[in-house]
Amino acid sequence: KATLHWLSNEYEAGDFGMGGMHLKRGGYITHSKIFTESLFAERGVHWHLRAHTTAVEPGKVHYETLDGEEHELAFDFAMLIPPFSGVGLKAYDRKGEEITDRLFNPAGFMLVDGDYEPKPYEEWRASDWPRTYQNPHYPNIFAAGIAFAPPHPISKPMKSAKGTPIFPTPPRTGMPSAMIGKAVVASIRDMLKRGATEPTHTASMAEMGAACVASAGAGFFSGTAASMTVYPIVPDFDRYPEYGRDIDLTFGELGLAGHWIKYILHVMFLYKARLRFGWSLIPE
Repeated sequence: KATLHWLSNEYEAGDFGMGGMHLKRGGYITHSKIFTESLFAERGVHWHLRAHTTAVEPGKVHYETLDGEEHELAFDFAMLIPPFSGVGLKAYDRKGEEITDRLFNPAGFMLVDGDYEPKPYEEWRASDWPRTYQNPHYPNIFAAGIAFAPPHPISKPMKSAKGTPIFPTPPRTGMPSAMIGKAVVASIRDMLKRGATEPTHTASMAEMGAACVASAGAGFFSGTAASMTVYPIVPDFDRYPEYGRDIDLTFGELGLAGHWIKYILHVMFLYKARLRFGWSLIPE
């Protein structure tokens, strides 16, 4: 039996890069911190939070925490997720002049129709987030999913005592990517085939819900999975002053049903990817 450790830059367990969330569970409203810590505790997972990996060597990972202290953790097997970044493309116009800063932010993500004006955390708004994913300088260029540059994080930015940024980035893969991609493709189609001069479809993450089914144990009759939905992904405290989200559409459960849903989703996604009969009826 293996001892599992979870090393994360989240301020609290269950942040998920969304600043955490309140969810409805069993008739009660619970914070995702309790939901996640309960799952870890039940499965014997040790969690290490507010941490930034600084170095990895055979059998050992070094990390810094928000208080500026340095630690190390031994392992036999490790899986690390590196920080998200673009591919570092350089862009030039027809005259050969560099236009990289008009297309990409310093991390290599493409600038779109979001509000990139620097502002303090207290002034962040749901309206900052892009809707059409069209580059403001070049209307024939769009970016979808992980490719677009977020206007800012969703979780509150934190820095260690040494000045190291330690906080998660917004989730933009999976279901959000599919929904954004669908909107972008529909806009491009209308611009190419129907004479539209502006994007015709939108998919703001501040107006979009998402579902996540995370496997938590194998076995068709004994397996479990954490099933969660959130609406909207980016909290909107103007529309939902108490929690930032619609609590009736934001909920989570852990159990066998989620495991079956996960299996069914895998089958459906592969069916859709092969463009089998009726594939377009399968949602993102």
